[in-house]
Amino acid sequence: MPVRTTSLTVPASADRENEDAIALAAGIGVVVDGAGIPADLRRGCTHTVAWYARRLADAFCARLVDRGTPMRDALAGAIAEVTALHAGSCTFEGGSPSATVAAWRVDGAEIEHLVLCDASIVVLDVSGRAHEITDDRIERSVARRTRELLSARTAAADAHPDERAVLRWRALEECRNSPDGFWCAQTDPKVAEQALIGRQAIDDTAAVIAASDGGTRGFQLVDAHDLPSFALRAASGELDGLAAEIRAGEEGLRTRSDFDGKIHDDLSIVVGSFG
Repeated sequence: MPVRTTSLTVPASADRENEDAIALAAGIGVVVDGAGIPADLRRGCTHTVAWYARRLADAFCARLVDRGTPMRDALAGAIAEVTALHAGSCTFEGGSPSATVAAWRVDGAEIEHLVLCDASIVVLDVSGRAHEITDDRIERSVARRTRELLSARTAAADAHPDERAVLRWRALEECRNSPDGFWCAQTDPKVAEQALIGRQAIDDTAAVIAASDGGTRGFQLVDAHDLPSFALRAASGELDGLAAEIRAGEEGLRTRSDFDGKIHDDLSIVVGSFG
């Protein structure tokens, strides 16, 4: 069955580099969401987050073209390839860029998917039902460790928002690629073993969508639309409209006392539609 591919990737704002990357091939869609961490947390590496995301997306997509290569193996090979590109210029002990990944691939009468960390795959079935595949270990583990770091202070309740943000970054680094934390692409190919994988029959599938967490904010965070609406409209190619709703919804984050993250995020969506 033929697949129609549509895609969109836009930076959080026009004046900054997009740290998301997408890569496309026949029957393949890849989204890589580079982790926008401060430069001092990746000071061992001379490369930018955007450089890492683009190289990883291209290397992963190239390996996925061979349907005989399992998706986890393709990701492991891509991570190893990009890690080798650092040779001679970077010392990873001081930190390096990392990324989350979501991808889909048509393989005969089935469609495969892979998710590493909190990027997402959304599957729309032929009856119009949608479900999301993502890994929320990052949110749970970082929140837990941040609370532990705050509780170690003598006056945790009085912590300034800036200090809370610093502690969250510390928690993020401590939990990254740890058995009690979360897993993402960085320098070790073995993390690909932690990726979520699956497959379903194309005959049962109306569309499959790979998205960065900026692309899923509309239904995950800002209530701009719900999951079924996101899936149906993405399958119909309404990506610009979805992105506009997400950007409008993000403005409401400015007044939320419980939110200390990025107001706007890079946004990437790659859709494969069938039938």
